[in-house]
Amino acid sequence: MSDTETYDRISLEAARWLVSLEENPDDQRLKDDFEAWLSADPAHQQAWEATSGVYDLMGPLFENEYPSRAPKEYQVSRARHPVRRALWAIPLGLAASIALFVSAPDWYYRLTADYATSAARQTTIRLADGSEVSLAPHSAIDVAYRPEGAREIRLLRGEGFFRVAHDTARPFRVLGGSITVTDIGTEFDIRLSATTSSVAVKAGRVHVDGARAFSMDMGAGQRLDVGNRADVLQGREDVENVGAWATSGQLVLQDATFSEAMDRIGPYYGGKIFVADRSLNGGKVTGVYNLSAPEAALKAMADTQGATLRHITPWIIVISR
Repeated sequence: MSDTETYDRISLEAARWLVSLEENPDDQRLKDDFEAWLSADPAHQQAWEATSGVYDLMGPLFENEYPSRAPKEYQVSRARHPVRRALWAIPLGLAASIALFVSAPDWYYRLTADYATSAARQTTIRLADGSEVSLAPHSAIDVAYRPEGAREIRLLRGEGFFRVAHDTARPFRVLGGSITVTDIGTEFDIRLSATTSSVAVKAGRVHVDGARAFSMDMGAGQRLDVGNRADVLQGREDVENVGAWATSGQLVLQDATFSEAMDRIGPYYGGKIFVADRSLNGGKVTGVYNLSAPEAALKAMADTQGATLRHITPWIIVISR
């Protein structure tokens, strides 16, 4: 086992200890077992310091949404107790999912979607009709061929770049969030975020339908962002940049907010990124970033805002000024 693999394993053990101790604060046997594990190897102590430190750093990120519910007798310092209870502000299920997310595969989409990708992994699928779909990391689609001949793809999450084998007798539709995109012989990109469904056309034309009877045709170089409340923003995008993540392994940003930049780079990093300073989110980011080196791209983005990266564990980065 390599040094990196050993460090990853011990860090995950530390995260599991932290969650167990949070769940069972009065279990003396658990505390004794934890103390034995902690003293068994200096590497355990180092991993515990790093992993419990995540909780100290992340607590302020959630304190407004989740008021503290810790009993006063548990609000003690690390000097008096081995467990830092800085995350009592976060519901236990959320704390557990943060601590253990690295070990949990995207099982839901793997079980329910026809095709799905995990963190830092992308793939290209050749469909039965000759069309191709490139899926970005953390993306999933369902594929259906309707009895009337229509080809239908549902983008369940993430981003997909579509190269459609045009067939006038068999429409090709992609359903993504609040929009439906129908091919008129084209290459196009669709991305879903928490608040927006976006489509950009690289070549050819598409027809887009949305809520409130929204309907329009789009050609090469056009992009469209449709919010969950049916607000619509039309714009232009250099055709060379459309789907660049799939065609050239590059992320191209033009006046993106720092928050959006984090959303875009996040799936390509094999862990989790936390922005500890919320004032960073509104800053603007412009540049071309190599997706094969996501940490370098992340550092370059942070540098534009005068921010720094801190590795808390092998799979968590915290960004602050």
